Amino acid sequence: MIQKNNMPTSDKNNPSFFSDLLRVKGVTIEKLAQTTGISERFLELLFSEQYDKLPAAPYIHGYILKIAEVLGMDGEELWREYQRHTHTIRRSGEHDRLPQNRFSPVRANKKMIVFGVIAFVILIYIAFRIPSFLGKPSLSLDMENNTVVSTSTFVISGSTSPKNTLTINNETVYPDTKGNFSKNVELSPGFNTFTFTVKRLLGGEETTVRQVFYKPTSTSTPTKSP
Repeated sequence: MIQKNNMPTSDKNNPSFFSDLLRVKGVTIEKLAQTTGISERFLELLFSEQYDKLPAAPYIHGYILKIAEVLGMDGEELWREYQRHTHTIRRSGEHDRLPQNRFSPVRANKKMIVFGVIAFVILIYIAFRIPSFLGKPSLSLDMENNTVVSTSTFVISGSTSPKNTLTINNETVYPDTKGNFSKNVELSPGFNTFTFTVKRLLGGEETTVRQVFYKPTSTSTPTKSP
């Protein structure tokens, strides 16, 4: 507890309450700043009672408790004595309490955490899946361009993603679950052109053209004997 002879004798009209206190204790502002960790500038504002430049009462209260500890005094009694001499310090609100989130951590809402984790997983999934939806579709054909055949029936085959839409000369062809497809076509003599268009779900599209040359086998007519 504070001894009465350790408290400076000043009234509410005397602005030198802390100055008198430091003089009684034989402590300088510089030394007090080093010991408490409170900046000299704040201590000077506090001791000169420049309240317009000081924070609200709860913060001053915390600093005064530190000062009292260094001076070997009862912090709460020093705070009451300071308030008795000071009538213009700013208040922070009802009961002069610190804002609740000023020094205590905010407890995270469990539902928000779960929602955040789920949203993060979904974003990662989408990031990995975007290329399959928006990228350039692939198409592999089991035929070379300008292939020459001697039969009128020809099998067009190849592979693509089973999720792609495939058309051959504007006719839809459906790949199997592994993406393989085949289609029998009838060729006309000469060049036969086939346009392959493969399109992904969200717009990526690729077009490939192949030609097949059908050269019928010539047959000779036997000559009848006279």
